[in-house]
Amino acid sequence: MMSRLKRILSAAAALSLTAAVFPGFSLSAGAVTEAEEVIQDGSFVYDVVDNGYAIKRCTATVVTEIPGVVNGVPIVEIEDNAFYNCAGITEIKIPTSVKKIGEGAFSFCTYLTKVTIPSSVKEIPKNAFIACSSLTELELPDTITSIGDGAFSNCVSLTEFSVPDSLESLGEGVFTCDPITVFDTEGCAGYKFSDSLLTDKEGTVIYRGGADLKGECRIPDGVRTISEGAFSECQGIEEVYIPSSVSEIGKNAFWDCLSIKKVDFSEGLSTIGDGAFTYNESLTSLEFPISLSSIGSESFLGCAMLEKAIMQDGLKSIGERAFFGCGSLKQVTVPKTVDTIGEKAFAYTVDSEGGDTGRVDGFKMSVSSGTAAEKYAKANDISYNASDKNLKGFAFAVVGIALLIAAIVFGAVLMARNRKSAPSSARKARKEAKEKAEEESYQKIIDDEPEEEKTSGKKSAEKKSPEKKQTGSKKPSASSGKKQTSGKNAGKKKSGSKK
Repeated sequence: MMSRLKRILSAAAALSLTAAVFPGFSLSAGAVTEAEEVIQDGSFVYDVVDNGYAIKRCTATVVTEIPGVVNGVPIVEIEDNAFYNCAGITEIKIPTSVKKIGEGAFSFCTYLTKVTIPSSVKEIPKNAFIACSSLTELELPDTITSIGDGAFSNCVSLTEFSVPDSLESLGEGVFTCDPITVFDTEGCAGYKFSDSLLTDKEGTVIYRGGADLKGECRIPDGVRTISEGAFSECQGIEEVYIPSSVSEIGKNAFWDCLSIKKVDFSEGLSTIGDGAFTYNESLTSLEFPISLSSIGSESFLGCAMLEKAIMQDGLKSIGERAFFGCGSLKQVTVPKTVDTIGEKAFAYTVDSEGGDTGRVDGFKMSVSSGTAAEKYAKANDISYNASDKNLKGFAFAVVGIALLIAAIVFGAVLMARNRKSAPSSARKARKEAKEKAEEESYQKIIDDEPEEEKTSGKKSAEKKSPEKKQTGSKKPSASSGKKQTSGKNAGKKKSGSKK
Protein backbone atom coordinates (compact mmCIF):
# COMPACT_ATOMS: atom_id res chain seq x y z
CA MET A 1 0.00 0.00 0.00
CA MET A 2 2.80 2.35 0.91
CA SER A 3 4.67 1.75 -2.34
CA ARG A 4 1.50 2.39 -4.34
CA LEU A 5 0.85 5.53 -2.34
CA LYS A 6 4.34 6.82 -3.02
CA ARG A 7 4.18 6.03 -6.73
CA ILE A 8 0.92 7.89 -7.10
CA LEU A 9 1.92 10.78 -4.92
CA SER A 10 5.35 10.95 -6.54
CA ALA A 11 3.74 11.35 -9.92
CA ALA A 12 1.45 14.03 -8.59
CA ALA A 13 4.31 15.78 -6.83
CA ALA A 14 6.49 15.62 -9.94
CA LEU A 15 3.78 17.28 -11.98
CA SER A 16 3.30 19.83 -9.23
CA LEU A 17 7.03 20.49 -9.02
CA THR A 18 7.29 20.80 -12.78
CA ALA A 19 4.36 23.18 -12.91
CA ALA A 20 5.80 25.22 -10.05
CA VAL A 21 9.21 25.70 -11.58
CA PHE A 22 8.16 25.38 -15.19
CA PRO A 23 4.97 27.39 -15.83
CA GLY A 24 5.69 27.28 -19.58
CA PHE A 25 5.23 23.51 -19.64
CA SER A 26 3.01 23.64 -22.72
CA LEU A 27 6.22 23.21 -24.64
CA SER A 28 6.85 21.28 -27.83
CA ALA A 29 6.92 21.89 -31.52
CA GLY A 30 3.28 22.90 -31.44
CA ALA A 31 4.15 25.85 -29.25
CA VAL A 32 5.83 27.69 -32.14
CA THR A 33 4.04 30.90 -32.99
CA GLU A 34 3.56 32.22 -36.46
CA ALA A 35 6.35 34.40 -37.79
CA GLU A 36 6.63 36.69 -40.76
CA GLU A 37 9.59 34.74 -42.06
CA VAL A 38 10.45 31.12 -41.26
CA ILE A 39 13.87 29.75 -42.19
CA GLN A 40 14.69 26.04 -42.04
CA ASP A 41 17.75 24.00 -42.87
CA GLY A 42 16.61 20.50 -41.94
CA SER A 43 18.04 20.69 -38.43
CA PHE A 44 16.57 23.89 -37.03
CA VAL A 45 13.83 26.42 -37.53
CA TYR A 46 15.08 30.02 -37.21
CA ASP A 47 13.51 33.35 -36.46
CA VAL A 48 14.93 36.59 -37.78
CA VAL A 49 15.91 38.89 -34.93
CA ASP A 50 18.03 41.97 -34.56
CA ASN A 51 21.62 41.32 -35.67
CA GLY A 52 21.04 37.71 -36.71
CA TYR A 53 19.05 34.51 -36.34
CA ALA A 54 17.47 32.90 -33.31
CA ILE A 55 17.05 29.14 -33.09
CA LYS A 56 13.34 28.66 -32.61
CA ARG A 57 13.08 24.88 -32.68
CA CYS A 58 15.29 21.86 -33.15
CA THR A 59 13.94 19.43 -35.76
CA ALA A 60 16.94 17.13 -36.15
CA THR A 61 16.89 13.55 -34.86
CA VAL A 62 20.53 13.81 -33.81
CA VAL A 63 22.29 17.04 -32.89
CA THR A 64 26.07 17.15 -32.70
CA GLU A 65 26.62 20.90 -32.76
CA ILE A 66 24.94 24.29 -32.92
CA PRO A 67 26.20 26.36 -35.81
CA GLY A 68 27.56 29.84 -35.18
CA VAL A 69 26.60 31.12 -38.64
CA VAL A 70 23.84 30.13 -41.10
CA ASN A 71 23.86 31.58 -44.63
CA GLY A 72 26.35 34.17 -43.45
CA VAL A 73 24.00 35.28 -40.66
CA PRO A 74 25.18 34.77 -37.03
CA ILE A 75 23.16 32.75 -34.53
CA VAL A 76 22.73 35.23 -31.68
CA GLU A 77 19.96 33.64 -29.62
CA ILE A 78 18.41 30.34 -28.54
CA GLU A 79 14.73 30.94 -27.93
CA ASP A 80 12.49 29.63 -25.18
CA ASN A 81 12.02 25.84 -25.25
CA ALA A 82 14.02 25.51 -28.50
CA PHE A 83 15.57 22.14 -27.59
CA TYR A 84 12.84 20.94 -25.28
CA ASN A 85 12.84 17.15 -24.99
CA CYS A 86 15.42 16.62 -27.73
CA ALA A 87 16.45 13.02 -27.16
CA GLY A 88 19.09 13.13 -29.90
CA ILE A 89 21.37 15.64 -28.19
CA THR A 90 24.15 14.27 -25.96
CA GLU A 91 26.77 17.03 -25.89
CA ILE A 92 26.36 20.66 -26.77
CA LYS A 93 28.81 23.50 -27.16
CA ILE A 94 27.06 26.78 -27.61
CA PRO A 95 28.88 29.09 -30.08
CA THR A 96 30.35 32.39 -28.93
CA SER A 97 27.99 34.26 -31.25
CA VAL A 98 25.08 33.37 -28.94
CA LYS A 99 24.37 36.06 -26.38
CA LYS A 100 21.04 34.91 -25.01
CA ILE A 101 19.54 31.59 -23.95
CA GLY A 102 15.75 31.43 -23.49
CA GLU A 103 13.71 29.93 -20.66
CA GLY A 104 13.50 26.16 -20.78
CA ALA A 105 15.82 26.11 -23.80
CA PHE A 106 17.33 22.67 -23.04
CA SER A 107 14.70 21.37 -20.62
CA PHE A 108 14.12 17.60 -20.46
CA CYS A 109 17.06 16.76 -22.72
CA THR A 110 17.43 13.51 -20.83
CA TYR A 111 20.46 12.26 -22.82
CA LEU A 112 22.45 15.46 -22.56
CA THR A 113 25.66 14.74 -20.63
CA LYS A 114 27.86 17.79 -21.24
CA VAL A 115 27.20 21.50 -21.80
CA THR A 116 29.67 24.27 -22.57
CA ILE A 117 28.41 27.86 -22.37
CA PRO A 118 30.48 30.75 -23.81
CA SER A 119 31.48 33.96 -22.05
CA SER A 120 29.15 35.90 -24.35
CA VAL A 121 26.21 34.64 -22.28
CA LYS A 122 25.49 36.64 -19.12
CA GLU A 123 22.42 34.87 -17.78
CA ILE A 124 21.18 31.30 -17.34
CA PRO A 125 17.39 31.75 -17.43
CA LYS A 126 14.59 30.05 -15.60
CA ASN A 127 14.31 26.27 -16.16
CA ALA A 128 17.06 26.35 -18.82
CA PHE A 129 18.34 22.82 -18.06
CA ILE A 130 15.59 21.43 -15.84
CA ALA A 131 15.39 17.61 -15.78
CA CYS A 132 18.52 17.01 -17.83
CA SER A 133 18.88 13.79 -15.89
CA SER A 134 22.16 12.62 -17.54
CA LEU A 135 24.05 15.90 -17.18
CA THR A 136 27.36 15.36 -15.41
CA GLU A 137 29.64 18.07 -16.86
CA LEU A 138 28.79 21.74 -16.89
CA GLU A 139 31.14 24.53 -17.90
CA LEU A 140 29.93 28.00 -17.00
CA PRO A 141 31.91 31.18 -17.69
CA ASP A 142 32.73 33.63 -14.91
CA THR A 143 30.74 36.25 -16.81
CA ILE A 144 27.44 34.75 -15.63
CA THR A 145 25.71 37.18 -13.28
CA SER A 146 22.34 35.48 -12.88
CA ILE A 147 20.96 31.94 -12.66
CA GLY A 148 17.16 31.74 -12.77
CA ASP A 149 14.62 29.65 -10.87
CA GLY A 150 14.89 25.91 -11.43
CA ALA A 151 17.68 26.31 -13.98
CA PHE A 152 19.36 23.00 -13.02
CA SER A 153 16.55 21.40 -11.02
CA ASN A 154 16.25 17.62 -11.27
CA CYS A 155 19.67 17.24 -12.85
CA VAL A 156 19.99 14.03 -10.87
CA SER A 157 23.46 13.10 -12.12
CA LEU A 158 25.14 16.42 -11.35
CA THR A 159 27.44 16.02 -8.32
CA GLU A 160 29.66 19.11 -8.57
CA PHE A 161 28.96 22.72 -9.43
CA SER A 162 31.34 25.63 -9.95
CA VAL A 163 29.70 28.89 -8.96
CA PRO A 164 30.69 31.70 -11.39
CA ASP A 165 32.86 34.39 -9.81
CA SER A 166 30.61 37.18 -11.04
CA LEU A 167 27.32 35.58 -9.89
CA GLU A 168 25.04 38.14 -8.28
CA SER A 169 21.63 36.45 -8.31
CA LEU A 170 20.65 32.85 -7.61
CA GLY A 171 16.98 31.97 -8.07
CA GLU A 172 14.62 29.63 -6.23
CA GLY A 173 14.94 25.88 -6.64
CA VAL A 174 17.98 26.09 -8.89
CA PHE A 175 19.32 22.75 -7.59
CA THR A 176 16.17 21.01 -6.37
CA CYS A 177 16.76 17.25 -6.05
CA ASP A 178 20.34 17.47 -7.33
CA PRO A 179 22.87 15.17 -5.59
CA ILE A 180 25.55 17.86 -5.50
CA THR A 181 28.09 17.36 -2.74
CA VAL A 182 30.56 20.12 -3.65
CA PHE A 183 29.98 23.75 -4.63
CA ASP A 184 33.13 25.54 -5.70
CA THR A 185 32.72 29.17 -4.57
CA GLU A 186 36.39 30.14 -4.66
CA GLY A 187 36.66 33.61 -6.15
CA CYS A 188 32.91 34.25 -5.82
CA ALA A 189 32.17 37.40 -3.86
CA GLY A 190 28.45 36.82 -3.34
CA TYR A 191 28.19 33.20 -2.17
CA LYS A 192 29.94 30.72 0.10
CA PHE A 193 29.96 26.99 0.70
CA SER A 194 30.63 26.00 4.31
CA ASP A 195 29.64 23.01 6.46
CA SER A 196 27.93 21.47 3.43
CA LEU A 197 25.67 24.51 2.99
CA LEU A 198 25.58 26.86 0.00
CA THR A 199 24.47 30.27 1.26
CA ASP A 200 24.71 33.92 0.41
CA LYS A 201 27.80 35.65 1.76
CA GLU A 202 25.93 36.89 4.85
CA GLY A 203 24.60 33.43 5.66
CA THR A 204 20.95 34.50 5.70
CA VAL A 205 19.64 32.25 2.88
CA ILE A 206 20.39 28.56 2.37
CA TYR A 207 20.23 27.69 -1.34
CA ARG A 208 21.37 24.11 -1.16
CA GLY A 209 22.58 21.55 1.34
CA GLY A 210 25.19 19.03 0.29
CA ALA A 211 23.76 15.63 -0.61
CA ASP A 212 26.28 14.01 1.75
CA LEU A 213 24.66 15.50 4.89
CA LYS A 214 23.93 12.81 7.48
CA GLY A 215 22.45 12.52 10.96
CA GLU A 216 21.74 15.85 12.64
CA CYS A 217 21.27 18.93 10.49
CA ARG A 218 21.48 22.08 12.60
CA ILE A 219 20.58 25.17 10.63
CA PRO A 220 22.97 27.97 11.67
CA ASP A 221 21.56 30.79 13.74
CA GLY A 222 21.16 33.85 11.53
CA VAL A 223 19.62 31.99 8.60
CA ARG A 224 16.29 33.63 7.74
CA THR A 225 15.17 31.60 4.72
CA ILE A 226 15.57 27.96 3.72
CA SER A 227 15.20 28.23 -0.02
CA GLU A 228 13.13 26.10 -2.36
CA GLY A 229 14.44 22.55 -2.63
CA ALA A 230 17.40 23.35 -0.39
CA PHE A 231 17.57 19.86 1.19
CA SER A 232 15.40 17.86 -1.20
CA GLU A 233 16.42 14.20 -1.42
CA CYS A 234 19.11 14.61 1.23
CA GLN A 235 18.25 11.15 2.46
CA GLY A 236 20.97 10.89 5.07
CA ILE A 237 19.44 13.57 7.32
CA GLU A 238 17.69 12.14 10.41
CA GLU A 239 17.05 15.19 12.60
CA VAL A 240 16.55 18.86 11.70
CA TYR A 241 16.94 21.73 14.17
CA ILE A 242 15.64 25.07 12.97
CA PRO A 243 16.61 28.22 14.92
CA SER A 244 14.33 31.13 15.78
CA SER A 245 15.97 33.29 13.11
CA VAL A 246 14.28 31.24 10.35
CA SER A 247 10.98 32.77 9.26
CA GLU A 248 10.37 30.87 6.02
CA ILE A 249 10.83 27.31 4.82
CA GLY A 250 10.52 27.29 1.03
CA LYS A 251 8.76 24.98 -1.41
CA ASN A 252 10.01 21.39 -1.44
CA ALA A 253 12.76 22.38 1.00
CA PHE A 254 12.96 18.87 2.56
CA TRP A 255 11.16 17.01 -0.21
CA ASP A 256 11.67 13.24 -0.12
CA CYS A 257 14.00 13.20 2.88
CA LEU A 258 13.06 9.64 3.80
CA SER A 259 15.17 9.34 6.96
CA ILE A 260 14.04 12.45 8.84
CA LYS A 261 12.51 11.35 12.15
CA LYS A 262 12.43 14.67 13.96
CA VAL A 263 11.98 18.33 13.06
CA ASP A 264 12.47 20.86 15.85
CA PHE A 265 10.79 24.16 14.95
CA SER A 266 11.46 27.37 16.89
CA GLU A 267 9.39 30.46 17.55
CA GLY A 268 9.86 32.90 14.70
CA LEU A 269 8.86 30.57 11.87
CA SER A 270 5.99 32.08 9.89
CA THR A 271 5.62 30.05 6.68
CA ILE A 272 6.03 26.43 5.64
CA GLY A 273 5.97 26.29 1.84
CA ASP A 274 4.21 23.92 -0.53
CA GLY A 275 5.60 20.38 -0.44
CA ALA A 276 8.20 21.37 2.15
CA PHE A 277 8.27 17.97 3.93
CA THR A 278 6.63 15.73 1.35
CA TYR A 279 7.52 12.02 1.73
CA ASN A 280 9.27 12.39 5.07
CA GLU A 281 8.12 8.83 5.73
CA SER A 282 9.99 8.40 9.03
CA LEU A 283 8.60 11.55 10.64
CA THR A 284 6.36 10.64 13.61
CA SER A 285 5.59 13.83 15.53
CA LEU A 286 5.31 17.57 14.89
CA GLU A 287 4.79 20.54 17.17
CA PHE A 288 4.39 23.81 15.34
CA PRO A 289 5.38 27.12 16.96
CA ILE A 290 2.80 29.74 17.88
CA SER A 291 4.41 32.12 15.36
CA LEU A 292 3.44 29.88 12.41
CA SER A 293 0.69 31.39 10.26
CA SER A 294 0.69 29.25 7.11
CA ILE A 295 1.12 25.57 6.21
CA GLY A 296 1.36 25.20 2.44
CA SER A 297 -0.28 22.75 0.08
CA GLU A 298 1.08 19.18 0.28
CA SER A 299 3.55 20.28 2.96
CA PHE A 300 3.41 16.90 4.74
CA LEU A 301 1.94 14.79 1.96
CA GLY A 302 2.87 11.11 2.22
CA CYS A 303 4.30 11.33 5.77
CA ALA A 304 2.95 7.84 6.45
CA MET A 305 4.33 7.44 10.00
CA LEU A 306 3.16 10.81 11.30
CA GLU A 307 1.02 10.24 14.40
CA LYS A 308 0.83 13.67 16.04
CA ALA A 309 0.65 17.22 14.72
CA ILE A 310 0.20 19.92 17.37
CA MET A 311 -1.04 23.25 16.00
CA GLN A 312 -1.09 26.50 17.94
CA ASP A 313 -3.36 29.53 18.06
CA GLY A 314 -2.07 31.97 15.47
CA LEU A 315 -2.16 29.51 12.58
CA LYS A 316 -4.36 30.96 9.81
CA SER A 317 -4.22 28.73 6.75
CA ILE A 318 -3.70 25.06 5.91
CA GLY A 319 -3.24 24.29 2.22
CA GLU A 320 -4.77 21.62 -0.01
CA ARG A 321 -3.66 18.06 0.72
CA ALA A 322 -1.36 19.37 3.44
CA PHE A 323 -1.60 16.06 5.37
CA PHE A 324 -2.81 13.83 2.53
CA GLY A 325 -1.63 10.23 2.82
CA CYS A 326 -0.77 10.56 6.53
CA GLY A 327 -2.43 7.27 7.42
CA SER A 328 -1.13 7.15 11.01
CA LEU A 329 -2.51 10.61 11.86
CA LYS A 330 -5.83 9.79 13.54
CA GLN A 331 -6.65 13.01 15.35
CA VAL A 332 -5.89 16.72 15.13
CA THR A 333 -6.96 19.79 17.07
CA VAL A 334 -7.37 22.73 14.72
CA PRO A 335 -7.07 26.18 16.35
CA LYS A 336 -9.98 28.59 16.05
CA THR A 337 -7.63 31.10 14.37
CA VAL A 338 -7.50 28.96 11.21
CA ASP A 339 -9.72 30.62 8.60
CA THR A 340 -8.74 28.57 5.51
CA ILE A 341 -8.43 24.80 5.05
CA GLY A 342 -7.78 23.47 1.56
CA GLU A 343 -9.39 20.46 -0.06
CA LYS A 344 -8.39 17.05 1.33
CA ALA A 345 -6.06 18.65 3.85
CA PHE A 346 -6.94 16.01 6.47
CA ALA A 347 -8.33 12.47 6.62
CA TYR A 348 -7.66 11.56 2.97
CA THR A 349 -5.34 9.02 1.42
CA VAL A 350 -5.07 6.80 -1.65
CA ASP A 351 -8.09 4.52 -2.12
CA SER A 352 -8.15 0.88 -3.26
CA GLU A 353 -8.33 1.97 -6.90
CA GLY A 354 -5.31 4.22 -6.62
CA GLY A 355 -7.34 7.43 -6.54
CA ASP A 356 -7.12 10.22 -3.97
CA THR A 357 -10.52 9.72 -2.34
CA GLY A 358 -9.57 7.12 0.28
CA ARG A 359 -10.23 7.88 3.93
CA VAL A 360 -8.04 7.46 7.01
CA ASP A 361 -9.86 5.07 9.32
CA GLY A 362 -10.96 6.51 12.66
CA PHE A 363 -9.87 10.06 11.94
CA LYS A 364 -11.31 12.72 14.29
CA MET A 365 -11.01 16.48 14.63
CA SER A 366 -11.30 18.79 17.61
CA VAL A 367 -12.58 22.19 16.51
CA SER A 368 -14.19 25.40 17.70
CA SER A 369 -17.80 25.87 16.69
CA GLY A 370 -18.49 28.20 13.79
CA THR A 371 -14.91 28.03 12.49
CA ALA A 372 -13.42 26.94 9.19
CA ALA A 373 -12.37 23.68 10.85
CA GLU A 374 -15.93 22.81 11.83
CA LYS A 375 -17.14 23.63 8.32
CA TYR A 376 -14.40 21.41 6.86
CA ALA A 377 -15.36 18.53 9.16
CA LYS A 378 -19.05 18.83 8.26
CA ALA A 379 -18.39 19.19 4.53
CA ASN A 380 -16.18 16.08 4.51
CA ASP A 381 -18.31 14.03 6.91
CA ILE A 382 -15.49 13.80 9.45
CA SER A 383 -16.15 12.92 13.08
CA TYR A 384 -15.45 15.91 15.32
CA ASN A 385 -16.15 17.50 18.68
CA ALA A 386 -16.53 21.20 19.41
CA SER A 387 -14.26 21.58 22.40
CA ASP A 388 -15.32 25.15 23.16
CA LYS A 389 -18.93 24.05 23.84
CA ASN A 390 -17.79 21.44 26.32
CA LEU A 391 -15.57 23.95 28.01
CA LYS A 392 -18.39 26.47 28.28
CA GLY A 393 -20.72 23.92 29.90
CA PHE A 394 -18.00 22.86 32.32
CA ALA A 395 -17.23 26.49 33.11
CA PHE A 396 -20.88 27.27 33.87
CA ALA A 397 -21.10 24.24 36.17
CA VAL A 398 -17.95 25.27 38.02
CA VAL A 399 -19.17 28.85 38.40
CA GLY A 400 -22.58 27.67 39.70
CA ILE A 401 -21.01 25.41 42.32
CA ALA A 402 -18.62 28.15 43.35
CA LEU A 403 -21.49 30.63 43.81
CA LEU A 404 -23.45 28.13 45.93
CA ILE A 405 -20.46 27.46 48.18
CA ALA A 406 -19.83 31.19 48.48
CA ALA A 407 -23.46 31.79 49.53
CA ILE A 408 -23.29 29.10 52.23
CA VAL A 409 -20.01 30.40 53.58
CA PHE A 410 -21.31 33.97 53.54
CA GLY A 411 -24.45 32.97 55.48
CA ALA A 412 -22.44 31.09 58.10
CA VAL A 413 -20.05 33.99 58.54
CA LEU A 414 -22.95 36.45 58.84
CA MET A 415 -24.65 34.37 61.54
CA ALA A 416 -21.45 34.02 63.51
CA ARG A 417 -20.83 37.72 63.22
CA ASN A 418 -24.37 38.53 64.47
CA ARG A 419 -23.88 36.31 67.48
CA LYS A 420 -20.59 37.93 68.33
CA SER A 421 -21.90 41.45 67.82
CA ALA A 422 -25.05 41.14 70.06
CA PRO A 423 -25.06 43.88 72.84
CA SER A 424 -24.22 42.92 76.45
CA SER A 425 -27.62 44.23 77.64
CA ALA A 426 -29.37 41.71 75.41
CA ARG A 427 -27.21 38.94 76.72
CA LYS A 428 -27.92 40.05 80.32
CA ALA A 429 -31.65 40.19 79.68
CA ARG A 430 -31.63 36.68 78.26
CA LYS A 431 -29.69 35.47 81.31
CA GLU A 432 -32.09 37.11 83.78
CA ALA A 433 -35.10 35.70 81.96
CA LYS A 434 -33.61 32.24 82.12
CA GLU A 435 -32.87 32.57 85.86
CA LYS A 436 -36.37 33.87 86.55
CA ALA A 437 -37.91 30.95 84.69
CA GLU A 438 -35.82 28.51 86.68
CA GLU A 439 -36.79 30.21 89.99
CA GLU A 440 -40.49 30.15 89.16
CA SER A 441 -40.25 26.50 88.27
CA TYR A 442 -38.48 25.77 91.53
CA GLN A 443 -41.03 27.77 93.56
CA LYS A 444 -43.86 25.88 91.99
CA ILE A 445 -42.25 22.67 93.11
CA ILE A 446 -41.97 24.06 96.68
CA ASP A 447 -45.60 25.23 96.70
CA ASP A 448 -46.89 21.92 95.47
CA GLU A 449 -44.92 19.86 98.03
CA PRO A 450 -46.72 20.97 101.35
CA GLU A 451 -50.15 19.87 100.08
CA GLU A 452 -48.88 16.44 99.40
CA GLU A 453 -47.15 16.23 102.75
CA LYS A 454 -50.22 17.66 104.54
CA THR A 455 -52.37 14.98 103.12
CA SER A 456 -49.74 12.49 104.10
CA GLY A 457 -49.59 13.96 107.69
CA LYS A 458 -53.34 13.65 108.24
CA LYS A 459 -53.30 10.03 107.25
CA SER A 460 -50.34 9.44 109.55
CA ALA A 461 -52.12 11.09 112.51
CA GLU A 462 -55.22 8.99 112.06
CA LYS A 463 -53.15 5.86 112.14
CA LYS A 464 -51.20 6.89 115.26
CA SER A 465 -53.98 8.23 117.49
CA PRO A 466 -54.88 4.85 119.12
CA GLU A 467 -51.24 4.32 119.94
CA LYS A 468 -51.09 7.63 121.82
CA LYS A 469 -54.05 6.67 123.97
CA GLN A 470 -52.33 3.51 125.06
CA THR A 471 -48.99 5.16 125.78
CA GLY A 472 -50.37 8.19 127.46
CA SER A 473 -47.66 10.69 128.22
CA LYS A 474 -44.90 8.57 126.79
CA LYS A 475 -42.42 10.73 124.85
CA PRO A 476 -41.87 10.01 121.19
CA SER A 477 -38.68 8.25 120.22
CA ALA A 478 -35.90 9.78 118.23
CA SER A 479 -36.99 7.91 115.18
CA SER A 480 -40.51 9.13 115.61
CA GLY A 481 -39.26 12.69 115.84
CA LYS A 482 -37.38 12.38 112.63
CA LYS A 483 -40.54 11.43 110.82
CA GLN A 484 -42.21 14.62 111.97
CA THR A 485 -41.40 17.54 109.81
CA SER A 486 -40.43 20.97 111.10
CA GLY A 487 -42.09 24.22 110.35
CA LYS A 488 -45.81 24.65 109.83
CA ASN A 489 -46.55 21.00 109.41
CA ALA A 490 -44.83 20.19 112.69
CA GLY A 491 -46.77 22.84 114.55
CA LYS A 492 -50.09 21.60 113.27
CA LYS A 493 -49.34 18.09 114.40
CA LYS A 494 -48.48 19.19 117.96
CA SER A 495 -51.57 21.29 118.21
CA GLY A 496 -53.72 18.35 117.25
CA SER A 497 -52.29 16.18 120.00
CA LYS A 498 -53.12 18.69 122.76
CA LYS A 499 -56.74 18.66 121.81
